[in-house]
Amino acid sequence: MGEGSKRNFFGKVINVLSGKNLDQSDLSNNPQVISQDDVIEASDLVFARNFTASGGKFLYCEEEDEALDFLRSIVLENKIEEIHSTDINLSSILRKAGLGDLEASHSNATAFCCSCEYLIAFNGGIMISANQTKGIKLAELPEIFIIIAQTSQIVENLRTGLTGIRKKHSGNIPSQITTIKGPIKSDISEEPSGNSCNKEVYLLLIEDQA
Repeated sequence: MGEGSKRNFFGKVINVLSGKNLDQSDLSNNPQVISQDDVIEASDLVFARNFTASGGKFLYCEEEDEALDFLRSIVLENKIEEIHSTDINLSSILRKAGLGDLEASHSNATAFCCSCEYLIAFNGGIMISANQTKGIKLAELPEIFIIIAQTSQIVENLRTGLTGIRKKHSGNIPSQITTIKGPIKSDISEEPSGNSCNKEVYLLLIEDQA
């Protein structure tokens, strides 16, 4: 899917998530979208539906500037003063947003910000590992999770995600691989590494740039 059609598609995603139906004019004017059923079958929308059904907060960003605005809103809404983040790239984004203390220990911080390995459409889970948590147990991390990911990280199922991790890390597979979602228990049958997360989970999904 090209960049232009991808953006059009995610406009539809946001409409469907908000409860709006696709207009027939939208369908006829966009040859990339054949029918409502085709849109619903896409992995991107399956992930978004399942993630939000678990109580996760899904925020789609076409570019980094939108992510910065969302970050500022999350901080204000939750009165976050200290964020724990060990990812150098994400720390740069957080500083661009003009946020507070990024050096706080995980035990003192109000929120934890990290990337992820993959986003799993099947159950709306966010696959993370020790690469993101640095070996800290989920229960010991702050109650607010802010995950920053890219659209290219969405995959159909856990098997695809695990295969991707093996290829990406060239045999040096990280420990503590698990998937997290929002706090609401899902009716979807879980696969072995699926895991609900009794935390407030925000996902900022940034469109991959060409």
